[in-house]
Amino acid sequence: MSMTVEMAKIAIEGVILKTEKSIEREVAYQKELADDRAALSHVEQLQTDGEPLPTGNPYGSFSEWKEQIEKEIKISQNSLDRIEIEKAELMALKYFMENAPTTPET
Repeated sequence: MSMTVEMAKIAIEGVILKTEKSIEREVAYQKELADDRAALSHVEQLQTDGEPLPTGNPYGSFSEWKEQIEKEIKISQNSLDRIEIEKAELMALKYFMENAPTTPET
């Protein structure tokens, strides 16, 4: 069975809602990224100052601690990059919804 424009629009409505919900998380990812960068800076400063690892720290070394924070930074940045793509996809989907020809009802 071939898909009609109306069928495509129905399917795309769900995709639009899902994409909009994903984009709503952008601010949270930005905050997380800023927090992680601040944490990395703090850890680097502790290391530079020759401070010992804090008591109860789950990492065996400053290097291990920094590696974990850098992984978290990369995850947040990847999420923000994905959201930029989703914004473009959302624009295209909305354009299709507004401009795709509909077949007249008979």
